[in-house]
Amino acid sequence: MSNQPRILCSCGRQIRGREVLQQGHFMSQWKPMSVYVKFRCSRCRMLGERLVDYARWEEGILSQETDDVAAVDGAPVVATGVIEDAEVERFAETISTLRASDIEQLANTLKQDGT
Repeated sequence: MSNQPRILCSCGRQIRGREVLQQGHFMSQWKPMSVYVKFRCSRCRMLGERLVDYARWEEGILSQETDDVAAVDGAPVVATGVIEDAEVERFAETISTLRASDIEQLANTLKQDGT
């Protein structure tokens, strides 16, 4: 992961340039101290505002066009194709046979793995 600052919405999504509604500089003694960014997240539709220290600001922060899934797990997105009807039926059968203890065991396993 890069050391470059990112602007994140409260839902966790990285804000891109096309979501910015307003951008400006807070000045102190004729030099900028921080950058103000007002945005609307395209995932959760929330209106947000962030201040980024001018020393850490780079113009490329808002122009990064990373995929949300790749940014979250760091893995590239792989096209898996169309979900077939047989796959949906197998999934439904598997879900219908689960017991509460199976779900609790899965939840405990996930907590231990940290995911």
